[in-house]
Amino acid sequence: MGQLSGNGRKTNDTRRALIAALMISTSLGIAIGMTQQTASAQAAAQTNFSVNAGPLNQALMSFGRQTGLQVTYLASIAAGKSSPGFSGNGTREQALASILRGSGLTYSFPNATTAAIAASGPLVPGANVAADGSTLLETITVNGVGNGENTYVVTRSATGTKTDAPLAEVPQSISIVGRKQIEAQNAQSVSEILRYVPGVTIETYGPDPKGYDWILMRGFNAQSTSSYLDGLRQISSGYSFFRTDPYQLQSVEVLRGPSSSLYGQSDAGGIVNKVSKKPTDTPVREVELEYGSHQRAQVGFDLGGPVNDDKSIMYRVTGVARNSNTQFQYPDGTDIGDDRFMIAPSITWAPDSDTSLTVSGQALRDKSGGTVLMFTPTNTLIGDHSFNNSVQEQQTIGYEFSHRFNDTWTVRQNLRYGRADFTLDNLLATGMDASGNLIRGTRRFDESLDALTIDNQAQANFDTGIFAHELLLGLDYARSEADVKRYRGLAPSLDPSNPVYGVSIPQPTTAFADYEETYQQIGLYAQDRINLTDNLIATLGGRYDWVDIDTANRLSNTNPSVDVGNFSGRAGLTYKTPWGVAPYVSYAQSFVPNTGISSSGNSFDPSTGRQWEVGVKYEPVGIDALFTVAWFDIVKSNILTPERNGAGVTTGFFVATGEVQSRGVEVEGKFSLGSGWDLTSSYTWTNAEITRDNSGFVGKTPYLVPEHQASAWLNYTVDDGMLEGLSIGGGVRYVGDSFGDNANTVKVDGRALIDLGASYKVTENASFSVNATNVFDKSYYTTCEDSVSCYEGDRRSVIGRLKVNF
Repeated sequence: MGQLSGNGRKTNDTRRALIAALMISTSLGIAIGMTQQTASAQAAAQTNFSVNAGPLNQALMSFGRQTGLQVTYLASIAAGKSSPGFSGNGTREQALASILRGSGLTYSFPNATTAAIAASGPLVPGANVAADGSTLLETITVNGVGNGENTYVVTRSATGTKTDAPLAEVPQSISIVGRKQIEAQNAQSVSEILRYVPGVTIETYGPDPKGYDWILMRGFNAQSTSSYLDGLRQISSGYSFFRTDPYQLQSVEVLRGPSSSLYGQSDAGGIVNKVSKKPTDTPVREVELEYGSHQRAQVGFDLGGPVNDDKSIMYRVTGVARNSNTQFQYPDGTDIGDDRFMIAPSITWAPDSDTSLTVSGQALRDKSGGTVLMFTPTNTLIGDHSFNNSVQEQQTIGYEFSHRFNDTWTVRQNLRYGRADFTLDNLLATGMDASGNLIRGTRRFDESLDALTIDNQAQANFDTGIFAHELLLGLDYARSEADVKRYRGLAPSLDPSNPVYGVSIPQPTTAFADYEETYQQIGLYAQDRINLTDNLIATLGGRYDWVDIDTANRLSNTNPSVDVGNFSGRAGLTYKTPWGVAPYVSYAQSFVPNTGISSSGNSFDPSTGRQWEVGVKYEPVGIDALFTVAWFDIVKSNILTPERNGAGVTTGFFVATGEVQSRGVEVEGKFSLGSGWDLTSSYTWTNAEITRDNSGFVGKTPYLVPEHQASAWLNYTVDDGMLEGLSIGGGVRYVGDSFGDNANTVKVDGRALIDLGASYKVTENASFSVNATNVFDKSYYTTCEDSVSCYEGDRRSVIGRLKVNF
């Protein structure tokens, strides 16, 4: 691992890096253009297949799952037929031709995501005519990996490799929550979507009306550097975080463990990639109404489909409007609100199966009652509804472009620009006077953030001798500009035993932070997935990042800066057996820049993470299921810790010598059976320990990290009989004990919570559902800052939903 630091070289190094990046990007385009003509003469790109001989419908299902294609055909043409299967390296055409050998069927690829199977000869006249002369419409079978729309089990993803690979071939833990599971649990936030995912701790600061998704992964913070939307990082700064509504999402994909070899700066626990709903060639017409606890009223709509006859232009628009209170209420009866408006339009142009351009945007406005902090001995809210307030407005626009030149080369470019404006008025307790009243102070945060991210990728599929390669070359760029103003002041004290709210509180005017921050990052990366044999797959990747962070402090008239370079790598081996078992081992690295300067005036080296992971993934043949077990060992180094002089006294500066180790085991099982059963379950054991520190915390457990977590959700849908259309489900979530501080003096008890859900399909186009979380209304705290200031967890919530498709 290499690192560079030093303020003097920042401008020249950045300029040289940017020029080099642009030259590489241009050269890449020229090289692809030159190879376009010659590549057609090369052997077609090959993939390793493992499709067993057996019933044809099962072979087609296996083919669809291994290629990511939707396989469509009339049920009658495959009934009773068998297939010789196909194993080894080959193109999708070669594999499908072998699978269909002797069946009398043919195939075609009408678009980039579909394989269509048909009879090679004309249909028998009258074969589909009933006795009364009417035409019988046959069932069209659709097989393939899908996107979580109709199953809990998603077996392919681009998050782990940026190349749409089977999860079983990725030597790292990945969990995917698809739309079917999101709907069954009626998740109301990204955090709620992740409630049943292993290795993830959510809502660490309770249900936050400000709209933040507080997330830990494998014991490390995943909020500020690990949030992604459609493969691009959602840059944050200060209190400004881009937000995503769960209704606009198709799935949420969690890549656990260090991931900087592909994505650049991110913490050691991994990343969370949210995948948006995209335009489809099938019409979507959906409106839903929700009403529930805390006067929660919400309307959502999802509209989309083709625009023209050849379906080369498609659109989709999702939107949400919510007027709601929260579980928090002041003693005088004033509720703390949680209102939202969101609209996310997108349009896709796909002139052929090789080219696609999707342009998308989002506008969102959140308004709430700000931070909720409670004085624990009397359960008194420290804030005041006359002052506490939080508003965020954000807008984004971007595109995703992909073009397949030939069987070898495919290029992709993804870009997004966004702006967020955030204000927060908040009260906090600063102490207690002689009369037992809480001394309070006011805070105001006024921040704005402009962010641009762009990712360029070139993928080449080719052979070298007996080895099949999937090579990925990438160049990405990110830039953000943040303007931050923060103020503090005095507020009237509060008697916790007899609180009075609605008092006049002046806005604070004393600035304690006033600065502009410019962030710039360039990343150059490469990855090669190599089929060493029919069963053994090697994944090798590396990336170098240049990061500049310049701050103009208007209070101190100083201009501190951070200028670092860092290499991150990943190497892994996966062995796929014919019966669906895939053991793997991998080593991966991560990094996050450290801000600030040392006592000598120099910037810090970044904090870095390194992980060993060993696991097994099991995808049973012929069953829609995926089971995984993983052991991990992560060490995060160069964490900032207070500097001490020779006498052991802190100097007011920091040194990058801290270290945390996190080891553990994760188990996850998912299945969706044709008999109507769906299950997701998980268990996590995390042994996190502070191993280096200057504050006396060595040997302690980092705050917020529970040792044990477990969850299970089971759903059953009745597909025939009098109760056809009825679906019922239930789940249990357990989060073990944790600590509210690194000294481990504030212990937070664990909790076990029960969730339930039921839905009924009233007509073909209308359904009604009810979901309840924390059914028994268990009262608990998610964390405590000290013995008297805690964050309350989610109380019972019941939400009814009416959904209409037209």
